[in-house]
Amino acid sequence: MRAALSHLREVTARPRDPCQHVRVRTRLLVVLLSLVSAAGLLGSPAPASAAAPDWRGDRHAQPSAYSWLNDYTPSDTYGLTVVRGLRPKAVLRALGPVRRDLGDRTPAQAFAYLDRHTTDDLEWPTVVQVQRLGRAVVVYLPYNFLTEQHVRRLSRRGVAVDFSTTVELDTYLTVARRGRVIRTFDAGFRPPRKGALPQERGLDWGARDQNVWSTAWAFSERVSRTRISQEWFEGDHPTYVLRNAPY
Repeated sequence: MRAALSHLREVTARPRDPCQHVRVRTRLLVVLLSLVSAAGLLGSPAPASAAAPDWRGDRHAQPSAYSWLNDYTPSDTYGLTVVRGLRPKAVLRALGPVRRDLGDRTPAQAFAYLDRHTTDDLEWPTVVQVQRLGRAVVVYLPYNFLTEQHVRRLSRRGVAVDFSTTVELDTYLTVARRGRVIRTFDAGFRPPRKGALPQERGLDWGARDQNVWSTAWAFSERVSRTRISQEWFEGDHPTYVLRNAPY
């Protein structure tokens, strides 16, 4: 580097004609770039994997990506819908009037609010979390579900993948596209062949050791091309109380 600096001082001190001036400026630029590169100021380019968003789903997603799910995590009863084609505000409007905005809460805090406001007659508020994830909007309802009508409405400009599960282990998947339901089946059994979607292939439907919830979320990722990580899901999300139950 010292030799390069010495050369730089030498060429700048020499008398030169206008044409030589252009050549010298070019040589100076080359020298300066060499110095910067040698000093490590440019740094190495980021690997391609670092630029890939962590929400981008895999069309070959496997249940192992959702091994953190089970019959009581995140809850023993809930609905989860992934929507492509609508913004969060449009999704919230489609769900119905909002009675109260609870601000940002984790799913656990959303359930805690529901639990505290459950009456002796076992009536509870309709709590919903709605937040954008990449190019999709994720809707989570602890102890509630969406009707088929809602799923169709949410898919009117794209696709909606809905999964619901209950404490009785009723686990259903519904896929709607452009306002029409194109597939619905029980995630705990092998789906009917008629009307099967390509995204169903290679998943362990009906297997003896199947984790139904992991399989269902992997299928949802395949269709919506949106991966829901445990870290993201368990974080804070805009939370609301709807005026009416969605069913």
